[in-house]
Amino acid sequence: MFNFAPHGRNLGPLVEHPSSPSASAGVVSDCAKNREGGMEQPAAAAAVAAEKEGMAQGEDLLHQFERILDHDLLIDEVGFLHPTQFQSLDCSQTGNSTSESHEYTQEYLWCRDHKLAISSEVLPKLYRAARHAYSNSATVKDAALLEPDLMSHSKALLILCPDMLTAWNSRKMVLSVSYDFTKLKDELQLCTMILSYSPKNESTWSHRRWVIKKVSEHHQDMSGLIERESLLVKEIAEKSKMNYRAWRHRCWLISYMTREQVLDELKKSARWNELHVADNCCFHYRRSLLLALLDSRCIEGENSLDYKSEVHLLWKEELRWNEMLIRRYQGREV
Repeated sequence: MFNFAPHGRNLGPLVEHPSSPSASAGVVSDCAKNREGGMEQPAAAAAVAAEKEGMAQGEDLLHQFERILDHDLLIDEVGFLHPTQFQSLDCSQTGNSTSESHEYTQEYLWCRDHKLAISSEVLPKLYRAARHAYSNSATVKDAALLEPDLMSHSKALLILCPDMLTAWNSRKMVLSVSYDFTKLKDELQLCTMILSYSPKNESTWSHRRWVIKKVSEHHQDMSGLIERESLLVKEIAEKSKMNYRAWRHRCWLISYMTREQVLDELKKSARWNELHVADNCCFHYRRSLLLALLDSRCIEGENSLDYKSEVHLLWKEELRWNEMLIRRYQGREV
């Protein structure tokens, strides 16, 4: 297309002059892109440096965390505190840790009297470092190197994320190689530690039952362990209402109880029921205890007839006691 001047003079094709507004805008746009590209490079480098620094800090935190866990095997309670709450702790002392602590331990980790506190400020970095360390240890082929690193890293990871089923299975794999009662006791302690802040975690309760089953394969007398387990559930039930998973674990323990223990549990749970009539979990537990008394394994013996009469009286007493609760707490699902 050609333009013609008003007097018929041919001016040729139109070409934008360098000084025209549209040409200037294009130049400015190119300059802006160049400046942005120049700014992106330092920003990307800064991001990479920050990521490396965060990884190094996370690895240092993990090292301090695992050192505390290795030094104090009796930790029974864990808490994740907001930084403002964490500052109220006397962070100048680290409880049972006798070795000098790095600044991260003093600033973000606290342990004393078998109680462990972790600042929520560092949880993302600590979790990423624990997950990375566990993933690396799980790929080791040498069994001599596999066990210590895998057990240490998986322990740290499970305290931070108890729903990591792969980590629980890794621990089962190591513990199944050879029977070691001490290690199984430590495993129960780990479960207790996790249940202190996550009392309804199904993965932890399931792993605890697996440990008890392993112990029962090598020990005939389980009365002491079962009694401690029942007491643990009672303590957890006091803090965590309507904890179906905890009471289901207690019902599972009945299969390992002796006749005397079943009768004793039936008597001791009555008072708890009277104080917690709205919590029907304990009523289900009592029902399981009563049904266990009818088990043929409990009835067999020389005085089986007397025992049957005793069980009959217990069931009648249970109905009378239940009726009393219904009249006392009308409207409750007793």
